[in-house]
Order: sequence, then C-alpha cells, then structure tokens
Amino acid sequence: MRKIFTGSLAMAVAAAMAATPAAAQEAGEWEFTFQPYIMVPAMNGDAAVRGIDAEVDVGRKDVVKNLNIGFLGYVEAHNGAIGFGVDTNYMNLDANDDDALVAANVSQTAVQPMIFYRVAPQLDLLVGARYNAIKLTTESNVEILDGVSRKADWIDPIVGVRFRAPVSDSIDVGLLANVGGFGVGSDIAVQIRPMVNFGVAENITIDAGYQLIYMDYEKGSDDRRFAYDVTTDGPIIGATFKF
Repeated sequence: MRKIFTGSLAMAVAAAMAATPAAAQEAGEWEFTFQPYIMVPAMNGDAAVRGIDAEVDVGRKDVVKNLNIGFLGYVEAHNGAIGFGVDTNYMNLDANDDDALVAANVSQTAVQPMIFYRVAPQLDLLVGARYNAIKLTTESNVEILDGVSRKADWIDPIVGVRFRAPVSDSIDVGLLANVGGFGVGSDIAVQIRPMVNFGVAENITIDAGYQLIYMDYEKGSDDRRFAYDVTTDGPIIGATFKF
C-alpha cells in the first residue's frame, strides 16, 4: 500500500515542479482562511505498547455509537504566490476488536505547519512538518496485558501538493496530498484529502470530503518498543470562511 501512495504522490509532485511559476499570483493583500471540520474516522493496523503487540481496529459504527468523533481545524494566511497554513487533527478512539487478544485504544494529535508556493492558478507546492503525539493503551481480557499505556511524539518532514479547481459558479473541488517521514520520524507518512466545496454565501462554503492518514513509526526494542503502523480514514464535513 505504501508503494502505491508514495509512487502516486511522487508523480504528482514531479508534475507540479515542472509547472512554470510564471502563473503565480502577484503579491497583494493578505487573505485569511479558517476551516473547522468534523471527521467520522476508522482506524486499522498494528501497534506495540512497551513491547506488547496490539491490534488497532476501530470501525465507524462503533465510533458513532461511542461518540468518538475526530476534530480537524485549519487556518491559513495567503499573499500572492506564498501561503502559510496550520492543519490540526485530533482523535480519541476506543478499540472494538473483541476477538483480539490485545487491542489498543488510541489518542492521536497531529499539528502540521506548511508553507505553500503557487506554481499555477490552481496548483500549490507545499513543504512543512507534522508533529505527531500518540497515546496507546492496551485492552485485553488477560489482566497482565490490560491497561498498559505509553505516549510517544515525533516530527515528520513533509512535501506535497494542493490542487483546487472550479466545477461551476458555486462548486469547486480540491485535493491536499503529502508524503513525509523519510526515516526522520516515521518510516513513511501519507496524507490524502479530497474535498468538494459548495458556496452558500460570499466567502463561505460548506465542505464535504474524505481524509486518509497512514503512518508507520517504530522506536525502541524489547519492553521499550513502541510501534504505530496504522491507517486512519473517514468522511469529513465542515465549512470554510475567508476574510
């Protein structure tokens, strides 16, 4: 799976780099964007807490039933060809795999500052970093394996692209995609977020889309081993306010 993600994104980045910067906007007034979102996430993968291997299996039905919702927020300042943005994701999800000997509850926070450079009217290149803070707590019917907890945090450098194009006078589509880690933090980390934006008022849209984040991180050995090889994905809905 990671080969498909990284290969597709690498081709997108290469195509973007080939685009001429001549189409970039001239500097002018600053434009500010605020985007709050709600996500209904699912998680699937493997983890290790203090050397104990655990499954991460959180389905969307259980997320809704337990009111475990993910929250996303994005702010950006843009002037001409240059933009500065910060993307924040938070999720706190309970394991629901009753068949697993050991499952893991997950608390996940990601803060992602980015710098954008516009190379075409609808296309930006981006470079930045993602700060990840993960807390895993084991859940098991075996008493000695239950309730074991550990936190870890790390930083992944990221590169990617952002694309947005109009479909009609009131609807446009967009895509944010990046890849990172490169062994600095995670071995590999991927974020893909396609969106559809519906204009409802001047400088206000209602947004719907989907987000996928994949991270493969491992540190330590034996009883100090912490591992997180998990895909988090799900539909998102929110709004965009520009001023």
